Amino acid sequence: MLNEKIDLQELVSLVSGREAPPVASWNPSVQRTIDMRIDRSGGWFYNGSSIKRERMVALFSTILRREADGYYLVTPGEKLRITVDDVPFIALLMDVTGEGVGQNLRFTDNVGNVFCADHEHPLWLQSKGEQTIPYVMVRDQLPARLAIPVYYQLADYVSFHNGVTGVWSSGEFFPLSGDKL
Repeated sequence: MLNEKIDLQELVSLVSGREAPPVASWNPSVQRTIDMRIDRSGGWFYNGSSIKRERMVALFSTILRREADGYYLVTPGEKLRITVDDVPFIALLMDVTGEGVGQNLRFTDNVGNVFCADHEHPLWLQSKGEQTIPYVMVRDQLPARLAIPVYYQLADYVSFHNGVTGVWSSGEFFPLSGDKL
């Protein structure tokens, strides 16, 4: 794999105009490593400089794919390995409707994805060293870490089901213990 500089505008032009590119079906023959990083707070960096344009970050997030060996930006023509310090997204907001089994937890992440915790978007806690960190799946094996205020808000909705501590959302009970990621 080469570590070459890539023109960000060129990459933007490859993926513009699509809302949800079919990255899972793209298998480009060209694979490179680029100096792009998503830090622990969800900030995106290219060649050590912060990418400040929110629309560009949101666009890049639509072509992000997680594989067994790491994270990639994928286009029909190439697959670009990037560095992700923890996870690519941060759940910044949580809206709650209903209560008990009928409760729905709707999250909004740092790039504008909005989704409810459900079968396709499970919620879990993971131990990392001395810390227990809450995560929720955004899409296609791409998780978000819950921001601390969201985690505290989530604590208000904890209940017990069959002797297990957790939360309800979309008719499913999510135990808040154990590792998944």
